[in-house]
Amino acid sequence: MTAPQSPYQSHEKELKDYYWSYADILRDIGINESTYDQRIMAFMALKLLIDNDKLLFNFEYRNDFGLSEKEYKKGKDTKETFLNIIKNIEKFGRGENLHYFEQESKYNPDKSKNILTYLNHYKTFELERYIVELSNAQLENVLDIYTYQANFRDYPRDEYKDLYEKTVSRMKKMSGDLTGQHFTQKSIIHLMCEMGIQGIKDNEKLAIYDPTSGTGSMLMESADYFKKHTKIKDIELYGQEMHGQTWLLSKIFLEISNQKNTIAYGNTLTNPAFANGINGTDNFDFIIANPPFGVDWKHNYNEIKENMESKKTNFFVVKDEKGKVVTPKKSDGQFLFMMHIINLMKRENKRGKRATAGIISSSTLISTGSASSSEAKIRRAIFKEQLVSAVLEQPSAMFTNTDITSHIWFLDTLPTAKIKVVKADTKEEELFVSHPNAKDKMKNAYSKENITKLKKYLTNKTDKKYVSKSLSTDRCEINISQEIGFRDDTEELSIDALIGELDELMKDMCNDYQKNGLFGF
Repeated sequence: MTAPQSPYQSHEKELKDYYWSYADILRDIGINESTYDQRIMAFMALKLLIDNDKLLFNFEYRNDFGLSEKEYKKGKDTKETFLNIIKNIEKFGRGENLHYFEQESKYNPDKSKNILTYLNHYKTFELERYIVELSNAQLENVLDIYTYQANFRDYPRDEYKDLYEKTVSRMKKMSGDLTGQHFTQKSIIHLMCEMGIQGIKDNEKLAIYDPTSGTGSMLMESADYFKKHTKIKDIELYGQEMHGQTWLLSKIFLEISNQKNTIAYGNTLTNPAFANGINGTDNFDFIIANPPFGVDWKHNYNEIKENMESKKTNFFVVKDEKGKVVTPKKSDGQFLFMMHIINLMKRENKRGKRATAGIISSSTLISTGSASSSEAKIRRAIFKEQLVSAVLEQPSAMFTNTDITSHIWFLDTLPTAKIKVVKADTKEEELFVSHPNAKDKMKNAYSKENITKLKKYLTNKTDKKYVSKSLSTDRCEINISQEIGFRDDTEELSIDALIGELDELMKDMCNDYQKNGLFGF
């Protein structure tokens, strides 16, 4: 008996809005909109690997899922057959095409070293559950949608890192939940890389680290930037991510990009996989990070404080005048990530190796709190280390779902006695432009010319009025806008000129009055 023709069979395979087609099915079976993205990305993850020849099977169930007779284990219908594949997915990797899909189990969510395991795992994507909830006909429809509407065969590799943002943004808009989805645009990453390039351009090998690596977009973009702007060929990427689905997607994107990587699963603050650098012996040359703003960490307070009080702490430790450990406020963990990074950089200093870093923070991190607050004490200690070479105050509207202003802290193990601060939103010179692909609240960006100018102001010893200023490290807070100030464009008008303008105005009013026929005699 001939199988019924799919509505997609006659269509050419292309990349379309497959999100909505699958979402329609999920809506029909009563799945909560807030979980659509989990299911959509789970099948997307499989299709990415299929279209890049990383898996032995495909979604074309009419053709035995592309498997040989030996590999194919037929069930009573498509659903049972597909479940047979998913339950044994580790066996279906195309080994010769998988280069970085095995890493030590200590970096993974479970004991398996094989990343394929986590395509169907309760800490990442529960593919079996997503299949079981569909009827056989609905599953076949989903497989057709991904076969014909999600074709990644010729998808540009440098755009893979944007796929997650596009998918999550669309799905979260549907459910009305955009919390925390503040993706870092490429121009910001390019500026951060350009500021670190002087410290690494002569390296034979480059190790880049991101402690909050997400889907690896900042790691991939920085690796691309250094490949294009240096002669370094051997680049290794390291990161850590606590959300299982995001961690798995980062491994997939990096595998497809053929980029050497080790991405650890877990909480960087409580269980940092790279607290001692690479295997405790080698260093990170460049660290790039955009830690989450305003994340509450009180549930980890005791564990983190105990670590800070230990001899083998994972943090840069600050103590008060009584010798007690100073911790940031529990409602915002940004400083903890910075203290983790600084601790790593100080270790590299002891090894006699140079490291640079670029860290994005909220605009409040550098200035809030009284002189006696924990934040002020931490800042004073950080500035005193002479690791902060510069801080940039960015313009507003640089992120997709928030128009807040933010800062970039530039750190360098080469000590500096001054901190250069720069304000990008200035009337003196164009230091940012309108984003060429503005969306949501992201309206602004940096052009190549902007990046060149910003680097000049961030590294020059001389200051420019209303743009940049060199500050002493002996301080506990910095308000960049106040330090740099604003040029007042208001023209000074003399009293004589003002009286003259008023006199002319009164004459005009009198003339109009006399010419008005209503008042004539």
